[in-house]
Amino acid sequence: MKVGFKNISPALMTCLVLIPGIAAADTFDDAVNEYIKGYKECTEANTLRTTNLQGAKRKFDIYLKQLNRAKSIDPSILNTTQRDMDSNLRYCERVEINIKRAEATPILEKGFTYCDTAKESLKNGDVPTAQTNMTEYKRYRDDAMIITDSIMEVFALASKVRACSRVEEKLAESMKEENALVEKMNAAIQGYQVVNTQCEQAKTTISSPKFSLDKLDDVNDMMNEAAKAKKSARQNTEAFAVLTEQPNRPQSQELQKLVDSAAQCEGQTSEYIRTATKNKRALEKDINDGIASLSAAQDACENARKLSGRFVAEADITKAEADYNQSAALKRKVTGDAKLIATVQQYPSWSSSQKFSKLMNSTESCQKTTSASIKQQKAVFTSQQQKVKQDAARQAQLEQERQRLAEEKARKEAEEAKLLAEKKKAEELARKKADEEARKAAALTDVPDDVEVDDDEFGDFGDSNNDSNDWTKLVK
Repeated sequence: MKVGFKNISPALMTCLVLIPGIAAADTFDDAVNEYIKGYKECTEANTLRTTNLQGAKRKFDIYLKQLNRAKSIDPSILNTTQRDMDSNLRYCERVEINIKRAEATPILEKGFTYCDTAKESLKNGDVPTAQTNMTEYKRYRDDAMIITDSIMEVFALASKVRACSRVEEKLAESMKEENALVEKMNAAIQGYQVVNTQCEQAKTTISSPKFSLDKLDDVNDMMNEAAKAKKSARQNTEAFAVLTEQPNRPQSQELQKLVDSAAQCEGQTSEYIRTATKNKRALEKDINDGIASLSAAQDACENARKLSGRFVAEADITKAEADYNQSAALKRKVTGDAKLIATVQQYPSWSSSQKFSKLMNSTESCQKTTSASIKQQKAVFTSQQQKVKQDAARQAQLEQERQRLAEEKARKEAEEAKLLAEKKKAEELARKKADEEARKAAALTDVPDDVEVDDDEFGDFGDSNNDSNDWTKLVK
């Protein structure tokens, strides 16, 4: 049905115009009245803030609920100055900020304790601890900022946050150095991991029931590799300095654990090695004693072999046979030692076993050839001796014949000499007889004494040039 406004009275029209305004005024007042209920909770929250923060938060939560109800009735209450709504709202906003600050401040201050610890740790060079504490500080700081960033409007808190930011910057610089140090720590850790790996492998090998002494060199090689790795790791002096100065850092604890386990392994393995080495040396002594006997057997055999090249006297045969028998006796002594032979056969890779086997083979070869040579040369010498005896017999016969002929010749020469002597004697007697007769014929007693003649015994003998009176003519 269509209503015509021209039939409505002016008074009624006025009422119709005023009714919406009256209704709006009632809604605003209802909203404000609802807000006032919450405002009371806001003021109580502000009072409780310093003594009972949780109670203040509960009161303020009630205020916020009332505010939301009031807004739902009439949102305009948020933008009006009527009934002091603007000042009331600003007051409660400050209360909210203060409550949040009251809640955030202890959290931030708790974070400051971690910041201070980080700063002190950084000062002492303990970067990992500083990093851990700085991480905790930032967690508390961020939690406080989530509650309200208005805490930065508090000068003391803002100053402390800025100071912690400077610590964080210094920590970032130190972290670069720390990362380099961590690399060195990790290098030392890796080095000791090699030490433990090699040592444990050596210990497992030598402690096994199936361990054989011919594997002892392999075990020693493993321990030598462990020693090299340990020496290399120990050259990382910075890492071990940190281990001493900062024993609680994770890398230090890991490295210390490896160092301790390596020391324990080295001690146990070294004990196994000492026992095995003692046993090996005892067996090697037996082998070396056998080597000494074989060397003597070899020398005696070589002497016999040299003599058996050609026998020139019976003494050579005696000496060669004596040397050969000595060599054979020494070798029998060695081959008769069952334990020694078993040891050499069990550990053929040992250098002493190889030397033993080499000497055994060369001695056997020498004895074989020398025995044959002695037999051969002894037969040759016997044949030669028989020939020598035959030659000697012939020479004796020849010597007897020569001696007989010499005696016959001497006898004939003696007879001829006797005849010649008798002949010479006869001739000498004849000569003497003639001389005697001549002497008698020339005697001066047959000449008469002349007083006129000089009685000088020789007179002018030899002084006269008259040859008629010389000695020769007188003799004639």
